[in-house]
Amino acid sequence: MLASNHLDTGPVVQQDADALDVVTRLVNHHWDGLVIVDQNMRALATVSLAHVLRLALPDYIEDDVSLASVYAERDADTFAETLRNRQVHEVMPRPTRKYPPVLVRPEHTLLEVAALMAVKQTAIVAVVDEGRTIGSVGAHTVLSATLPR
Repeated sequence: MLASNHLDTGPVVQQDADALDVVTRLVNHHWDGLVIVDQNMRALATVSLAHVLRLALPDYIEDDVSLASVYAERDADTFAETLRNRQVHEVMPRPTRKYPPVLVRPEHTLLEVAALMAVKQTAIVAVVDEGRTIGSVGAHTVLSATLPR
């Protein structure tokens, strides 16, 4: 089974997309993460679901987790509100070298995809053909397609 047979284009989002809308779709569709692309469909970052949480967190909390305890409970329950009226590129992980895109070609097998996911500790990869992102493959898809029947 090849990566090209299991493409999902939904989690591929433009860097200028509305951040709250993107995260809402991610949650509603149970995606494993996002592939963030530029206007030429070049992958800028692959961001697993756990890393998406970081998009909503203020930078100073990521720098010092103990600062999360200063939030009142009602504020902590709505921290994703910080995504409202912001574009994806405004909340992308900084620096992006911390989250370089994990790329595979359409002809990679699902075993190759799984191995790369394990080594890179990501739940989503960008499928790239001639430099352009044509979709993504998530860990759920890999496991679902390879489970014994």
